[in-house]
Amino acid sequence: MSAPVDDQKHLISAGGIEALSTLVSGLPANFPAPIVLAQHLDPNRPSLLSGILERRSKLPVVPISGEVALAPGHVYVVPSNRHVVIRDGKVAVEGDHGDRPCPSIDLLLSTAARSYGERLIAVVLTGSGSDGAEGAVEVKEHGGCVIIQNPQTAAHPSMPAALPPTAVDYIVELDQIAPMLHDILRGTAIEKQIGSADRSSLEDVLEVLAHHGRVDFRQYKPTTLLRRIGRRSAISDKRSIRVAPSIPGSIRSTKIRSISESRR
Repeated sequence: MSAPVDDQKHLISAGGIEALSTLVSGLPANFPAPIVLAQHLDPNRPSLLSGILERRSKLPVVPISGEVALAPGHVYVVPSNRHVVIRDGKVAVEGDHGDRPCPSIDLLLSTAARSYGERLIAVVLTGSGSDGAEGAVEVKEHGGCVIIQNPQTAAHPSMPAALPPTAVDYIVELDQIAPMLHDILRGTAIEKQIGSADRSSLEDVLEVLAHHGRVDFRQYKPTTLLRRIGRRSAISDKRSIRVAPSIPGSIRSTKIRSISESRR
C-alpha cells in the first residue's frame, strides 16, 4: 500500500522503550508512512533504543544524525541528547533551545504540525512530565490527528494525561494503536476509489446538510471531505453515511458505497 506525495501521512510518536517497542512491532512491513520516534533518555549514556527497535520492527530503523529525508516505511529514532525539527520533508538535528527538555517533544511536534498540517498523526505513549502537551495542541490546531495511550493502563500516565481533552482525538490501548494507525492510513486513500456515482451521492448528502444544517460543506474540496470521512470511517468502523431519518425517504438512503466496499 502506498500514498501519493501530496497525501502522504507522517507519524510522530513519543513514549517509553517498552511502549515504543510494542507500537513498532505491530506495524506491517508495508506501512505507508515515515515514523519519527522520540524518547527522553539519559544524555550521558549511549542509547540502545535503535538496536532494541531493530529487533522488534519489520521496518528499517534509522538513527537520526544530521539531516535525513523522510521516506515511507522507515522508523527514524531521535538521538537522546539533541533536539530535532521537521521541515520540508526532512528531520534535522538542531542546537540548543533554551530550557526545553532534550529532545523536546513539543519542538518536534510543533515543527511537524507546521510542515504537514492535517497529514500528521501524533501518538503520545506512557511517560512522565508534560513535554509534548503543547506540541500536541499545535498538531490539533493545524488539523492533525492526536492519539494517546490510555492513561488508566499506562505504566507512567502523567504524560498522556497532561494533554487537554480538546487536543485528543482517540484514547487507545497500547496494543491497539498500531492496527488503528494502519486503518487510518488505509482510510486516506478512499477518495482514489470513488466513482462518479459515489461523488454524486456525496453531493446529495452535502445538499441536505446545506439546507437542514448550519454549515455548508459544499465549499470544501471533495478530496478533503472524503479523506476526513475515510479517517473517521476507519476509526469508528462505520460502513456508510446516511441522512438522518427525519429527512424524506428519497434522500434518507443516500450513502457513499465506496466506504462500505473498502471495508470488505
